[in-house]
Amino acid sequence: MPHRSRSALRVQAQALVILGTTLSLPGASLPARMGRQPTPSDTSVAGIPATVVRPTTSPPWPALVFMNGATPDGRNHATVRRLGVALARAGVVVFIPELPGVAGGELSPQTLAHSVAVAEAAAGSADTVDGRVALAGVSIGGTLALLSAADRRLQSRISVVACVAPFGDLAEVMRLATTGTHRNGEQLGHHAAPPYLRVGLARSLAAMLAVNPATTALCRELRALDPDSCGAIELPERAFREAGADGGRLYDLLANTDPDRFDRLFEALPDHVRSAAVSLSPIHVAHRLHAPVEIATAPQDRYFPIAEAQAIAAASPHVRLTVTSLLAHATPRLSARYLAELQGLNTFFVRALTAATSGRPLQSLLEQT
Repeated sequence: MPHRSRSALRVQAQALVILGTTLSLPGASLPARMGRQPTPSDTSVAGIPATVVRPTTSPPWPALVFMNGATPDGRNHATVRRLGVALARAGVVVFIPELPGVAGGELSPQTLAHSVAVAEAAAGSADTVDGRVALAGVSIGGTLALLSAADRRLQSRISVVACVAPFGDLAEVMRLATTGTHRNGEQLGHHAAPPYLRVGLARSLAAMLAVNPATTALCRELRALDPDSCGAIELPERAFREAGADGGRLYDLLANTDPDRFDRLFEALPDHVRSAAVSLSPIHVAHRLHAPVEIATAPQDRYFPIAEAQAIAAASPHVRLTVTSLLAHATPRLSARYLAELQGLNTFFVRALTAATSGRPLQSLLEQT
């Protein structure tokens, strides 16, 4: 069999293992139990706590940084750890950072700065081949992967970006979380997002305020909120007001539910907050994405409308969009109703894995036994 055919079959086999692991397909754990097992280790990357999963072969290896979404378990989420081990078995060294605030849905310019620093450190690691790194992520982790790939310090060092259910425009996320509406071109549609989105937005905006005792107390109160509580989540107006005029403007936007008032309240936000919203929106830097980008999202995502991913794809010729009902926001799901879509998601994994390894030979399942 020609080498190229063997390589393609190997990538397909590894992609199926990764897909099966992610979807928890019956029998998917069998290959994962064969041969030597990669062992995750806890360490620090660019000063950020991280889990690194190394292949059982000798370095250097293709590298991938995985950025998880908002989950209380952070990098210890069971699916994230299974994915890391599956990728390591395919011959990829995987870096999974615990980016500050992300587990609680918090996103700020500091979060992005940490993401870029981790990606730079992973690319420059002695374990990494060719000084290049793949970036992957889910939800706001996917958004961070896109933003990091567009950073001028990393543009030439990214092999591929693979993300699930990212958002494209933080201003539109603000509109969605507060008013239940979303602008798509000239149209304003309705999209009822879960209450957690508003809590995460409040934490993110508060983290952008100048640091002082009052804003620190505000951030502490917001991080103590339980977004999974059954009752309505009340934001602490008093703490916002005590944080000064800027805090009051944030509260006015967060408390508003009237779509007709949103634009005026957004324009009243402090200049640095509106600038931060632009800097944290992949739609504004999509033209700086040079590596291939694979985005997968659900047709009816409960957090971010599909228009968010479509806008990113329309803004860059390097972006390919896969729409599949096998995703429930950032969570893969196996359903007999959507088995016909399995091939599309498999192709997403194959393309991403092929680009991540940059043509390097992958570890064979047979070689691991």
